[in-house]
Amino acid sequence: MREELRISWVKLLLVLVALLLIPAALLFFRQHSMIYYPRAYAATYQRMLPPGTQELEYNTPAGKQVAFYLPARSGAAMPARVWVAFSGNASVALDWLDVVARNPNESDAYLLLDYPGYGKSEGRASIASSRASADQAISTLAERLNVSEAEISARLCVMGVSLGAAAALEFAAGHPVQRAVLIAPFTTLREVAAQLFTRPASYLLLESYDNRSRIRALAQRSPAPRIAIFHGTDDTLIPLRMGQELAQAAGDAAQFFPVQSANHDTVVDYALDEIIAWMNQ
Repeated sequence: MREELRISWVKLLLVLVALLLIPAALLFFRQHSMIYYPRAYAATYQRMLPPGTQELEYNTPAGKQVAFYLPARSGAAMPARVWVAFSGNASVALDWLDVVARNPNESDAYLLLDYPGYGKSEGRASIASSRASADQAISTLAERLNVSEAEISARLCVMGVSLGAAAALEFAAGHPVQRAVLIAPFTTLREVAAQLFTRPASYLLLESYDNRSRIRALAQRSPAPRIAIFHGTDDTLIPLRMGQELAQAAGDAAQFFPVQSANHDTVVDYALDEIIAWMNQ
């Protein structure tokens, strides 16, 4: 009887260990594929491009990259602002076209970026490779417009959704942005992993976006950029409190907009009019 009881306890212990180790192993060995979901464009993607769209090709250590520049509809050689847009982890740059089309402001231009490995871009996405690609895109745009990089930098604004909000903050850390629109942002990637798996497992992440530190540093600039945070009240993937915490970390530089009844997938659609209105204030 004692032997059977001992065997039962051993089996239970093994099951508990497996329950702990399996999520940890999954997070460690598959973390890149759990963070990044690369998508390619269909052969007919060019039909989506508005008239005047310019494809910017440039090289980084990750390989050849392709971004999309949509000049101001006013026809001005230099736009009032250039919105640098970063998509979510399962999205591509051209998913922002609906926002561009709905915005009545004809003085602004857009630079839509794909992460390495997404869209037509080569390589493998990471914090470093994505930031390097975005930085080089600005240099390439300045060359295309035959202006200095400083002239472009003076007009920069950023926008991003989910993972793209983190990429936008990484980009903003190295550029003098005027405004930032962050949609469904997380505090840190490690905290998201802790929520989805366990806190011990979250320390297996090889890299972690830290939006809290980035937004705090951004808000301490003089002058600080204007920051808007939109977050769905029904977001179960990245909870509302994370957006609220980022707004608190940014202090007076940020405005927080809870999007009623929106979840992680619907927040852009639900808040689109409000987002565009804030962009044009």
